[in-house]
Amino acid sequence: MTIVQPIQIQVAQGIFEAWDSLGVTDRAAKLEKALNAFAPSERNMAAWQIDNAKQSIADTLVLPGPTGERNELSNQGRGPFLCLSLLDGKQTKVGLVGQVFAALIAGNPVITVGPTGQDIMDLITPFVAEGVVQNIAESAQDSLIEANHLAGVAVICDAEQAQQLNQRLAAKGGLICQLIEETDADTLSTISKPHYLLRFVTERTISNNTTAIGGNATLLELGSMND
Repeated sequence: MTIVQPIQIQVAQGIFEAWDSLGVTDRAAKLEKALNAFAPSERNMAAWQIDNAKQSIADTLVLPGPTGERNELSNQGRGPFLCLSLLDGKQTKVGLVGQVFAALIAGNPVITVGPTGQDIMDLITPFVAEGVVQNIAESAQDSLIEANHLAGVAVICDAEQAQQLNQRLAAKGGLICQLIEETDADTLSTISKPHYLLRFVTERTISNNTTAIGGNATLLELGSMND
């Protein structure tokens, strides 16, 4: 039986490759244009996520191989992310902004939820391609969570809600869906850490063989021989 994906997932999948292929620097140039539209605390959070990405995932790391090949290690986005909050609080919108910008700068299209998500989307969409950021009503939230091609859910929630949502995502079929939870709605202690961004990316390695045919096998054999 063919499973029909929600239209938001289809749109996000359609724009994913183009958005991801821009790279951190070009994505940052677009997202930075939206910063002034946000309130000061939200703007600071968004700018921090962008700057963190520039420092930690923008560059391709070159790793020489043991047999002379050239290995390039880089990061790429995972796919469509749903960003939402199950809690209320003064810092909730700041946290949502942090989620959205972390997911976007990492190369993922984002789907937000409800009126707050719509507000965030409206401030970003003038500066990015159509479909990079979308919004759904709260009533459609469950259908998005169950979608097979959803790459991850970034959520502000309590520990019990995180456990329940994690079990729900683990029971799904299709693409492994990453749960990225923030359970400290007051200080946003997870969203504000440098390693938070790494939950939104996957590593990519490209290996270029620079030796002659059979050269790698010969070098490996020589390397394994005892003196």
